[in-house]
This record gives sequence, structure tokens and C-alpha cells, in this order.
Amino acid sequence: MRRSLGLALVSALALTAASCGNDNTSTTPSTPAPAPGTTTFTATLAPGGTVMHTFTASAVGAATVTLMTTDPPSIRLGLGIGVPGANIGGCDLTKTVQALPGGAAQLSASVEAGDYCAGAFDVGTVGPNGVLVTIAVTNP
Repeated sequence: MRRSLGLALVSALALTAASCGNDNTSTTPSTPAPAPGTTTFTATLAPGGTVMHTFTASAVGAATVTLMTTDPPSIRLGLGIGVPGANIGGCDLTKTVQALPGGAAQLSASVEAGDYCAGAFDVGTVGPNGVLVTIAVTNP
């Protein structure tokens, strides 16, 4: 009986030691992939100024920009979409349009997966107190 108990103890210790081996594999945290979606942002646009937002497209598709509201209301502004860079508001615009606020997208551009920027700029219509703008950017 004593020998069986000793053998059982040695076997249990051997299994425990085997399960505590050197595991040299490392796991690297993964960065979540960008997902399609819509981002809405509100900002104050100064006279002669810009407000830009960066986003990452997850796939090929259409990105849209919608000037949803302005306060004061009904201010015509420029909308643009492009790639991050050194130009207007840190964005090298590749497509622009002038638009009044509304519920439908006023600007659409084909994009590939990657980093982009979009926003609004003054086209000479913003008064001395600026304008509060709400813009929606949808990306694939």
C-alpha cells in the first residue's frame, strides 16, 4: 500500500511538472480591423476656416459626406473629401462641392481601403461669429 501511495505521488508530481513546461510562444495583441460605418461630428467653423475629420475605409466602396445642419441655418459651405496631408485643414482634398444643409449626402467619392479625411470649409459665407456645423461621414 505504501509503495502504491508513493508511486501515485510520484506520478502526480511528474504530471504537474510536465504541465508547467517552458512555453516560449508569445501572443501579440491584434489591432481591430476598421469597420464600415457612419461618424457624425459637430464643430465650429470660423470665417475662412476648415473642419476636417479623418476616417479609415475598410474596403473598396463609396464614402459620402453630408452637411446635416448649420447654425445659423442654411449656410452654404464647401464640402470635401481627400487624403491626410499638408493642405486645407491637414487634408489634401481630391473632391469638393458647395452645399446647403440637408438630409441626403451631398458628396460621394469612390475609395479603396485606407486612410481618408473629409469635412467642410468656408466659401465666403461664414459670418464673423462662425457657424456651428454637423457633418456625417459614411465609409465602406
